[in-house]
Amino acid sequence: MEFLRQYLKIITYSVLGIIFAFSSFYFFANCYHYLELRRDYVADIDNLPIVGKINENLKDIDNNIKAFDVNKYKGSIPANIMMRIESNLKVCSNNINNDIYKEIIAKDRVSIVDVYNLRESYENNILNTCVVNGINWLILDNNGINSDTLNANKTLISANIDLLLEKTTYLKKDLLNNSSYYYNTNIAANSVKDNTKDGFYEVLDAYKSATDFILYISNWFKMEMEG
Repeated sequence: MEFLRQYLKIITYSVLGIIFAFSSFYFFANCYHYLELRRDYVADIDNLPIVGKINENLKDIDNNIKAFDVNKYKGSIPANIMMRIESNLKVCSNNINNDIYKEIIAKDRVSIVDVYNLRESYENNILNTCVVNGINWLILDNNGINSDTLNANKTLISANIDLLLEKTTYLKKDLLNNSSYYYNTNIAANSVKDNTKDGFYEVLDAYKSATDFILYISNWFKMEMEG
């Protein structure tokens, strides 16, 4: 019996040793992974042309919204519907120019975490709240809007909405590819930095596409209010 107890002790300690070895490996692997993710991309974001274009679009959108005066409006679309469109456009403008976007473009170093947060903001603030809940309503058959221009361009608007929705699936997949459990060699670190840069520009391009589309809708809105 004593021999059996000693034998069981040896097996138990061996199993514990193997578990400890695996736990240590994954602990250090995650530490290395954390160091990789902290590799920032350095950029003068304020002076990036794509950021300038996004901000220019937002300014034009806001100017189109401000031009609407319900007391002076005499267009063919009912005033209450125009007020709803105005409200939806304001939501879009505010949601695009949200706190996360403003915080990140004010930085001089961007991490993969920033890219992830910006992508989440694109999906939640722009796609869900603005495009799906606000702009998509314009092309529904029962929206009460009688506009020759809008009716003639429903297919184009629908295609743009689908394109914006597809971007988030691509961005999610690409962000997953930036994850790695390799040791923190210079090659791995540079790869993460490159992926951070690429991912950042991809999300900014999605933002730009969204502002291009919302600007197009706001230009139509302004045209309708002017008759």
